[in-house]
Amino acid sequence: MKDFYILKILDLFKGIYQGLGINYEIMRLIVQSKLTMDGRRGQNILNQEEEVKDKNSFYMSLLIYAVVGVISAPIILMDTNPIIKMSLYFSFFMVLILSVFISDFSSVILDINDKDIIVTKGVDLKTLNAAKFTHIFIYISQLSLAICITAVIAGLRYGPKFIILFLLSIILIDILMIIITALMYFVILKIFSGEKLKDMINAFQILFLLVFIVGYQFVGRAFTFVDFNFVYKPSVWHVLMPPMWFASNFNIINGTNVDSLIKVMSGLSIVIPIISIIAYIKLIPVFENNLQKLSDNTYKSKRTKETISQKMSKIICKNKEERTFFNFIYDVLSKDREFKTKIYPSLAMGAFMPFIMLVSFYDGNGLVQFLDSLKGSKNYFMGYLCVLMSQSIITTLKFSAQYEAAWIYDVLPIKEKSNVYKGMFKASIYKLILPVFIIMSMGFIILFGTNVILHLFVMFVSLIITSMVTFKLNDKIMPFSKEYKNTNSSDNIITMFKSMFIVGIVVAIHFLVSKSMLMTLIYFIVLILFIKLSWNKVFNIKD
Repeated sequence: MKDFYILKILDLFKGIYQGLGINYEIMRLIVQSKLTMDGRRGQNILNQEEEVKDKNSFYMSLLIYAVVGVISAPIILMDTNPIIKMSLYFSFFMVLILSVFISDFSSVILDINDKDIIVTKGVDLKTLNAAKFTHIFIYISQLSLAICITAVIAGLRYGPKFIILFLLSIILIDILMIIITALMYFVILKIFSGEKLKDMINAFQILFLLVFIVGYQFVGRAFTFVDFNFVYKPSVWHVLMPPMWFASNFNIINGTNVDSLIKVMSGLSIVIPIISIIAYIKLIPVFENNLQKLSDNTYKSKRTKETISQKMSKIICKNKEERTFFNFIYDVLSKDREFKTKIYPSLAMGAFMPFIMLVSFYDGNGLVQFLDSLKGSKNYFMGYLCVLMSQSIITTLKFSAQYEAAWIYDVLPIKEKSNVYKGMFKASIYKLILPVFIIMSMGFIILFGTNVILHLFVMFVSLIITSMVTFKLNDKIMPFSKEYKNTNSSDNIITMFKSMFIVGIVVAIHFLVSKSMLMTLIYFIVLILFIKLSWNKVFNIKD
């Protein structure tokens, strides 16, 4: 096996691992094996590709995250109190890393195969878990470096002390995010079991991500905007904001407004990661043992009557072959928990992000006055965030943990491949996007009144058109036929960038016609006609 350069860096910390009671040589071998397997592409059943080295996809994902990092780098150059700009930057960084971690690496933490294979060969649980943690940390640290590289370059103007502290903060944040998430999983594994456990894991992932995104809004409100400048006023509740813990260290090295609260938060940035590491190490045996609950595949049989979705498929899909794949994909989406892990957090963001952004407009002059001001505003256009965030579903539908079963497409008597894609598209809209859009719409009707109903219909039709364009612009791959990789979230970012242009166009047109209900109605009819005329052309897949 190849001796990766990252392992040579890891060797520098050999003493730390051994001091924690970990068999370093065995752990290193396990990590080396995992990195070797990560560098290989699973065989594509449909195309019969040979297994080859595939580093380009990971390097491309690093480039994508570097581009995303450029967006946040100007925060570092702000001429303001260090705790203000660094709190804003670390908040952005934490939310981004957490979303990547939950989407791509939760399955590694919750993996039960290693224990069945490796522990039976005499490897202790602590060493196995250390290998699992190190494997995740290697990828997260590379992604983190890609995200913050432009921030590091921007920080050169502040000298080496800033750069060293910044990089140390990034490392501590990565460790903290991994361990805190693992500890949260530990609590869920301890309390629940069976099907309820698997449902709660999905719910936890959504809730955990929402907490951090909402927390990001609170970080912004920790500072006052006066005369076009941010002003920091210390408050005790700031100790509840992890980004401010790490940001406070920059005030200390600069000697800026160093009060007792700053010192307390600075201490938390060191103490909390250390405590979390100790707690995690102590709980490793219990954690690994509780993971066995995930191997419980008992499934309660459901009623054999025709389901609502099957009845709806007869209305939505007139073609029998298309209806068959609609029901097949709907059924997989209902049961594939790994798919839910990948996509449900994004769906939750699509439902709640418009409301989170609306809250950011609150000026503090009274809740009743704020709600009244929404009635006559056009802030309902925030609903297009739901349209944008739903686009990642189109690209994620090609992945599955059981991708080897894709050979079924070769043996089935499929008359037209376009029927597979049409069924896939309609099932994803009906099963995943429509419920989220309905939840958002109910909230918007309450906030903006019944006048917003027509605009919501326009948004939903625009969502369908945008999704059709997203499908057209991406590779045509049969549903659930590709293996999940640890960098799939980069595909979603690319999809988001592509979709931004299309969403921007429909938002601009909608905004122009929104001045008149008649024009909005005509625009809605035009969008319906566009879907009808372009539908077969979009899904006309010959090969």
